[in-house]
Amino acid sequence: MSNMIKTPEQALTIDTKTPYKNLRILFTTSKLPLSPLIKLVTWSKYSHIAIIINDKWVMHSDFNGVHIEPLEDLLGRSKTYMIAEYECIDSQAMIDEGIKLLGRPYDYGALIGILIRRIELQDDSKYVCSEFPAALAEFTNQAFFCTDYLHRITPQHWLMLPHTVLETK
Repeated sequence: MSNMIKTPEQALTIDTKTPYKNLRILFTTSKLPLSPLIKLVTWSKYSHIAIIINDKWVMHSDFNGVHIEPLEDLLGRSKTYMIAEYECIDSQAMIDEGIKLLGRPYDYGALIGILIRRIELQDDSKYVCSEFPAALAEFTNQAFFCTDYLHRITPQHWLMLPHTVLETK
């Protein structure tokens, strides 16, 4: 994981400009044993999501917190994946907002809260994978979800929104 970018200062060393007008989300199913449990609890085909910045980099929140890493590294850890595109006003604004949040911790409490249906375990300064892009959309005034429910967003909720599938494996 030496290619992991965990601070806004480190992000200055890579290309974080997106060539995409719309938001591109990578849905994955991990090779790790926790993946089937996440899929079961969230009723989703996928256990993780990440924002695709460009053809080299993704930004997401996982057990390492909010970070940027090479797209090929995340794909290498994935059993299956799907790339979907969501219409938005300004995908670059969302990426720029996400860079400000690099280094924020993963929200283990929210993960447990989703499992046992207890929203009060959520910490607004931490993120699980599927709420991270939803929060970025809200911060840039282009929300995909009702802001009262951002603490409950799972990969399945993203799949229920209108999107275009660009690639699957």
